[in-house]
Amino acid sequence: MTTTAEAHRHRWTVESAHQVSEGLVVYQRCECGRRRITSTPAYPVAYPELAIIDA
Repeated sequence: MTTTAEAHRHRWTVESAHQVSEGLVVYQRCECGRRRITSTPAYPVAYPELAIIDA
């Protein structure tokens, strides 16, 4: 049996985005009517030592 979530792949578009003290808050909507809120931290790499890639 297939659930609704499995049958539909959401295609998110941005309705609005707002800069806040914690970063960027983005309001998104799918063409099916579902909405979600995502956020991006003000400093995407909180621990830069973990982001170092040895060449």
